[in-house]
Amino acid sequence: MYNNIGLMTPRGSGTSGYVQKNLAHIKPTRKQDEFLKEIKAMKENVIQARKKANPEIILHEMKRDIELKKITLQEELEARGIAEEEIKQRVQRLEDKLKDMLNKGEYQLDHVADTHIKTQRKEEQEKKIGDAFGIDKDQFKPGTAFDFDAEEKTRLERKVEREMRKAERLIQLKEKKKAEKKKLKELAQQQQQIKEAQEKDVKKEESRSRSRRKEKKSKKHKK
Repeated sequence: MYNNIGLMTPRGSGTSGYVQKNLAHIKPTRKQDEFLKEIKAMKENVIQARKKANPEIILHEMKRDIELKKITLQEELEARGIAEEEIKQRVQRLEDKLKDMLNKGEYQLDHVADTHIKTQRKEEQEKKIGDAFGIDKDQFKPGTAFDFDAEEKTRLERKVEREMRKAERLIQLKEKKKAEKKKLKELAQQQQQIKEAQEKDVKKEESRSRSRRKEKKSKKHKK
């Protein structure tokens, strides 16, 4: 016994008498009320959709970056003492190259400080992830994962849709079986008709052969 905890004596208990930690004890988890309160707060404070990037501002930033690169190249060439005509030609070649890349959509900024550019790249990244997981961006709404009523409604709609598809498949299967049965019946009728026609031909041939035999016998008697 220690601090009034444990057995008075270990005799007959099958233990050493020492107070030990209960390793099988499970700590109490959050209460259901607390969990529901957190979910309610999440539903009320739905994450707002991110603002879309403005392509005009992005284009303006790219053009501005091109002009900065032109000025930087011009200053470097002037510092090296290159002729003015040569400087103009090199700067023009650089401008033509960068503008051609801009028109083709291949131009990328070296630094990403503008919010709109960051937003655009984030949108491209999210689009790739959405395409990989098959997420429809038009139907997806931020925060719907915590809207249990909407989730239940969506689940029921999907269930009804599955049941309708199942019913349509059953109807198609029944129609297919009916068509196959009808086809088999027509085939059996055709075979029966062929068989009857063959039997008629055999009977006709037998009657002819009998008539021939009778004619031969009558000729012999006449002789």
